[in-house]
Amino acid sequence: MSGFLEKYNTDDVFLRSLIVAFVRALNDKITYIQINDKQETLEVFIPFFYSLAGDESFLQDQYLNYYDCDGNQVKAEGNYDVIPRGIVILNGVNIDTASLTSKHVRTTYTVEDVSGEMKAFSSYTNQIPLSLDFSIKMRSDTMLDVFKIFQSTIDTFYKILSFNFEYAGARIPAQCGFPEQYDNDKQFEFSYGNTQQWIEVSFNVAMETFFPQRDKSTERFRGNLMQAGIKFQTDMGSDLRNNSSLIN
Repeated sequence: MSGFLEKYNTDDVFLRSLIVAFVRALNDKITYIQINDKQETLEVFIPFFYSLAGDESFLQDQYLNYYDCDGNQVKAEGNYDVIPRGIVILNGVNIDTASLTSKHVRTTYTVEDVSGEMKAFSSYTNQIPLSLDFSIKMRSDTMLDVFKIFQSTIDTFYKILSFNFEYAGARIPAQCGFPEQYDNDKQFEFSYGNTQQWIEVSFNVAMETFFPQRDKSTERFRGNLMQAGIKFQTDMGSDLRNNSSLIN
């Protein structure tokens, strides 16, 4: 069986594809320098993760109701409390109706047939403009590292970040703008038993993209074109750019 025929529940989910591409565009871009006690220069990369804190079933499966074959509760594997790290949260999505244009625009995309072969199709597509609001939090353990993270953030991303992602056989562009205000969560009061172990710098990011709404009734196979016939006549010596002798 072709690998293209393998389908998963996460396929063709627009917002998931957008978030994955956004997190990937952020990862390993913000760095800063640390000097250790041996006078060695170390470059620190900040990884970014999407927050799943609101998914109750995920938290129960991975942290509360996760048991091994003997019925013993198992702790989650891996270092899931990385410091420093960045956290991405999607706050909301709005349709920008003021930016709507004509939907009678034919676009080309690839579709997989029953045999697993990728073929090009085209149809009239309505590009629905979307505006998304993201919250980004970057956690560190010292205020000095927060200052370095802020410096690297504006040096790397200010003011526009552009990227693209694949959805339903097409490449969708997206761009996001970084703000002018960055809030620092300063810890001046501490207590035993419930002490926060990090300092956060947080800000919001405004993103613009579009959702391709396709009219399936106008879908056509892109292989039904005239270029093949034109190329055949040109190879046979009948150049269509100079066909006056054929007319005479």
